[in-house]
Amino acid sequence: MEFADRNAIESLIFRYVRHVDTCQWHDLGQLFAHAVITANGGNGVRLEGAETIGNYWRDVNRQYNNGTLNTQHIVTNLEFDEQPNGDISVHSCFTVLQATPALPLQPIVAGRYTDLFEKADGKWRFKSKHIDVRLVGNVSQHLKIDLGGNAAST
Repeated sequence: MEFADRNAIESLIFRYVRHVDTCQWHDLGQLFAHAVITANGGNGVRLEGAETIGNYWRDVNRQYNNGTLNTQHIVTNLEFDEQPNGDISVHSCFTVLQATPALPLQPIVAGRYTDLFEKADGKWRFKSKHIDVRLVGNVSQHLKIDLGGNAAST
């Protein structure tokens, strides 16, 4: 894989978490206009389509007066694998930190992402994202849903 390809894919991963942290729901949805998102959890979340994905994230997250979630998503340990068809899969780890007026700075959730990217019209884009939540702390100031039953909001 060439450096430019790796850089473009990393930028998509980091753009995703920036859009979540800053509540840019429309832009978040656009990142997944040609992709599907799945997550572990009790009800087998499967989301498709830019509008559906953007609206879902907006509806399940608590937005604060400063226009953000008061979170910082940290993505590490990116492992790139080239697929026989030319797609690229990336396995990574995430940790979400949050601080609110009611919650001191602390990690609130951690897990793994499995992303699949495809090249279309000369540009990389998300083909799929799987969110595997592994550790859950106090998400009461982050989510409007029970993470135990639906884990796609990180």
